[in-house]
Amino acid sequence: MLWVIEFGSLLVVAFVLRRVLHMGQKAPSQESGPRFRRPRNNPACLPLASEIEAHTAILGVVLNDVIAEQGSGHREACRTMLNLFDSERERLVDLVISVQNLSLKYIPSVQYPLEPRKLDPGAFLSKPVSEFIAGHVMLEEFVFRSKLRFQLHLRLLRRASALLNESFEVIRHDLSADSILFDCALPQIDVLFHDLDRLTKETLLGFSAELAGLPDQEKKAMVAEVSVLTSRNSVLSTASAQR
Repeated sequence: MLWVIEFGSLLVVAFVLRRVLHMGQKAPSQESGPRFRRPRNNPACLPLASEIEAHTAILGVVLNDVIAEQGSGHREACRTMLNLFDSERERLVDLVISVQNLSLKYIPSVQYPLEPRKLDPGAFLSKPVSEFIAGHVMLEEFVFRSKLRFQLHLRLLRRASALLNESFEVIRHDLSADSILFDCALPQIDVLFHDLDRLTKETLLGFSAELAGLPDQEKKAMVAEVSVLTSRNSVLSTASAQR
């Protein structure tokens, strides 16, 4: 009789372990996952991608003009263009961090596993951002739940974006205090712009992947909130209105 009780106890333990470890459950099929991942292949993400690309393109053109004016010795024109660059950069950083915050807000509603892209510290040229990512990216390896790992990835992007913005602000403050530093500042600004472009692209890729995994109702709500964000400082709508 004792062996019957022991056998019954083993069955109960086995059943509990099976439930805890999710054994016997079917893995979600590839077809049930989100179809679109990249921003340009995700129709719901296309307006945001176009808006961010427009901001980035403007920054690239203005920075090239700043460098050209500096090479020609036109210091005042160079300073004017740099002020324009700073203004546009603030708008882009505000939009990117707002998108990162929005992504964090909707993560609990995602239906499918999310696999974040692994950030390469060597791909970033500015010291603060590169060192920060190098010191924290390994944390993702110790997080096994996909949503939590993706959430950590977004938090890394958000903190890196804030660090980058702080570096921009330090340079602007130094230039306002000492114009002699102007020639030395442009290479630093070029490096920071490179990293801003990379962080922006990583944010878009994460946003697109998350958006594709949301239920229809949450997806519509998220797209509506993004529309409000982009309309605040829209480059594309301004350009259309001027035509």
